[in-house]
Amino acid sequence: MHIGIIGLGDMGKLYALSFAKAGYAVYGSDIESLNAQLRVELQPQGITVLFNGFEVARRADFLIFCVEAEYIGEVVHTYANSIKYGAIVSGQTSVKYPEIEAFEKFLSQDTQIVTCHSLHGPAFSTEGQTLLVIRHRATDENYQKALSIYRSLKSKIIEISDYKKHDKIMADTQAITHVGFEL
Repeated sequence: MHIGIIGLGDMGKLYALSFAKAGYAVYGSDIESLNAQLRVELQPQGITVLFNGFEVARRADFLIFCVEAEYIGEVVHTYANSIKYGAIVSGQTSVKYPEIEAFEKFLSQDTQIVTCHSLHGPAFSTEGQTLLVIRHRATDENYQKALSIYRSLKSKIIEISDYKKHDKIMADTQAITHVGFEL
């Protein structure tokens, strides 16, 4: 199983390192001007940094878009036609609506989508942290493959049935946190 990560910022790097440590072949890329430095940093850790997202999308059996929600539509649109047939696609945004909207708009109907949201930042190991997993569009077999890959992060997995439910929980949590700071 080859894992691809488009977006090797802080969270993308964390995921790449965690998956490589778990024994997966990991490919990644970021903005092309950053890839040379990322090669120096990540290739000794077993991560192959490729020239661009097209190369990553063509190789990945499991592809994660680790980009900000603000850019997810543009990035998915750019690489959608290069995604390997049969790949499982995921995103790592904290708000799922823009991500799912981009996946629905730009990915073919047979693309399997099992997305996630880590409830921690890049300064923390994935081990023991909470990871929300959302099955959007996937066969039972591909959903189980995705869960197996996510389990390699050694996170506490909580399965959520719908991205709208995820976004409502996140909005409610932010509202409660905001009110708590106001008091």
